[in-house]
Amino acid sequence: MVDGMREKNPIKKAILIFLAVLALGSLLFVFLHGIRGFLPAQSLGDNPGYKLPESNAPAGEAVDSVTLVENAAAWNGRTITFTGETIGEFMARGDMAWIHLNDDSFKDGNLEENGGLAGYNSGHAVWIASVDATKISMYGDYTHSGDIVKVTGEFHAACREHGGDMDIHAVSLVVLQPGHAVSHEFAFNKALIALALCIVSGALFAIRRMLARK
Repeated sequence: MVDGMREKNPIKKAILIFLAVLALGSLLFVFLHGIRGFLPAQSLGDNPGYKLPESNAPAGEAVDSVTLVENAAAWNGRTITFTGETIGEFMARGDMAWIHLNDDSFKDGNLEENGGLAGYNSGHAVWIASVDATKISMYGDYTHSGDIVKVTGEFHAACREHGGDMDIHAVSLVVLQPGHAVSHEFAFNKALIALALCIVSGALFAIRRMLARK
């Protein structure tokens, strides 16, 4: 009986050591995660291929999303003007709200209106007073092109208030162009391909069932 208990002791000891290491690791993670918010923002470096702010430039300079990403540290904390299509939906947070603006090539029209694919999606999240966000009448989705709006506010490369996300804290919003409904043509060629694949899949499934019965 005693020998059996002695044999189990090393296992218990190993389990206790593992739990202790796990607990210490968790405490270290929580500690480092907690002090991260007090550390100075790390410089992301500048990309000379994109616009950089000038020391004597007036507040509210127009900047696009790609420039803000490529030279985030340089534009951090500056008042800028950003223009884009409102997409997604209005997300109220009390007196404030989140909206998202895309300034890629698709803000001027959908795939049919633009003649097909052209580049990729890019934009920025905007934190703005709910009363200003209510000026927006339409948000872009598959069946709508959203309002084109211009916002002015402070750009944050890593916003301390919002978990280190990149955003714009806007103080004003102007609707430049209202949104509109979008119609999509039925893609007959894609439908025929899908139908053909369904037929092939059904046939293969039937053949497999017949072979399995033999």
